[in-house]
Amino acid sequence: MFEAIIESLPELAKLESTVSDLERQHGEASARVQSLAHKTGQAREDDLNREAAALNAGRKPPNPTEPRLAEQLADAGRDAEVLQRRLALAQGEKARYLATHHATILGLLGEAHAVEGARVAAAAGEALAALLAYHRAEDDARNLQRLHPAPAPENTGSPQSTAVVWGALTTRNFTGGPNRGDLEGTLQYLISLGGATIVEAGAEEGEEDAA
Repeated sequence: MFEAIIESLPELAKLESTVSDLERQHGEASARVQSLAHKTGQAREDDLNREAAALNAGRKPPNPTEPRLAEQLADAGRDAEVLQRRLALAQGEKARYLATHHATILGLLGEAHAVEGARVAAAAGEALAALLAYHRAEDDARNLQRLHPAPAPENTGSPQSTAVVWGALTTRNFTGGPNRGDLEGTLQYLISLGGATIVEAGAEEGEEDAA
């Protein structure tokens, strides 16, 4: 949490580290308790079975293994409870810090948000410029075919299958991809995150409509 600004708040970084470490320790302690509880229950069953078999055979029952595991289970349970309380105390201390420094943290987050927005906008601006260049080449090829079509070869072969496209020919219904306007609109929005100058795409859109 607060990865974008944590380096500017060393005290918060320490609290975050403490809470994270205690969460890890408590998780490990809880897993140990569960494991020992299972082993202790199984040991009790084994002890009883061995004792019953020994008595029926007229032998002295073997020493039980459950008491040793039960002692380990009790110690592990206590350790887990202590860690739970330590974690609650650390989380409370972190909550108090956040409440006390709320305005400062919010300001730092706003600054980080603006910086990242500018990075997104710069990348989107480059992508939009490249996309418009890509579309210009596509439009030029379309206009060349429309204004100066290549001579049609003589058809001497058998009939070929055809694909019918209903409505205007667009990127979506021709290739299955998103419409040009959708792509450019998305990039325009991403550019706006950084308050950068928006690349105008009106000319290219007009050429596409005319085509």
